[in-house]
Amino acid sequence: MKIAKVFLIIISLVLIVACGNNNSGAIDMNSLINDSQKGNVEISSESLNEIIGSIPSPIEIAMVIKQSGTPFSEKLLNPQDNASLYSTDLEKALNIGIYGGDLGYINIFEKSYLTVNYLSTVKGLADDINIGQFFDFAMIKRMASNSDKMDSLIYLSTINFNRMDEFLRSQKRSKLSLLMVTGTWTEGLYIASQVAKSNSNKELTDWVGYQKIIINQLLLGLSAYKDEEYFNKIVTDLNLLKEQFDNVTITYEYHEPESIEVDGRLVIVDKSTSIVNISPELITKIGDITGEIRSRLIHNI
Repeated sequence: MKIAKVFLIIISLVLIVACGNNNSGAIDMNSLINDSQKGNVEISSESLNEIIGSIPSPIEIAMVIKQSGTPFSEKLLNPQDNASLYSTDLEKALNIGIYGGDLGYINIFEKSYLTVNYLSTVKGLADDINIGQFFDFAMIKRMASNSDKMDSLIYLSTINFNRMDEFLRSQKRSKLSLLMVTGTWTEGLYIASQVAKSNSNKELTDWVGYQKIIINQLLLGLSAYKDEEYFNKIVTDLNLLKEQFDNVTITYEYHEPESIEVDGRLVIVDKSTSIVNISPELITKIGDITGEIRSRLIHNI
């Protein structure tokens, strides 16, 4: 997790959306989020794009889970039959993201027998909101049947999702793009936190803890549409989750950078580190609340 990059994104967001002067020179991120929810902050399209672009990809999330050594569990996936529950564009966009999170998990674990079915579900929902044209389904199906092509399949799936996202933003439909990445993030956190409850792998638990930063960013974006009932329900749910993440502490330790020579070029290596403090009890609470939120989203209740 490139935590330094995330901090830079947060700083840039604050500079773009903050209103008024701050005489102390310090900006409280929690206050900024609360202000945006009260309607005191207008989030520009540029900052919304930065929020969307900063969310971890399904592949990144799934890779952390796989590296923890925990075996694949099909029970953690959103059942394909649930796709029939989603009737509005907002519901479909969010669950495209959730199924996208599932696909990242499926593909990283090379469960090709599930790939085509889940991609078919995603494509059906994408067609409904006029973004299904970015799927070359015939090629994907061929790759899924060939285990040697799994890396190419992962790459193509990632490209497809990126193209859908870029198209939605270019068409001024950023709210759907925001819901897609919210769904992906929620599904990734759900799977990761369920695994972390029984696996104390440090990289995995640290990844869960780092989502304290991401949930703040998501709330900034989602709160821009809080007057819409669907968004308001999600914001309300994520605020409950944020209350638990507020108990996570992330400290940054600066170390002098080091210069090394790589292939005849001088490369500066950042030696600074960030330390996440998150207890097993807090992991369980985060996992339980995420599970409740995710259940409401996938069952559309």
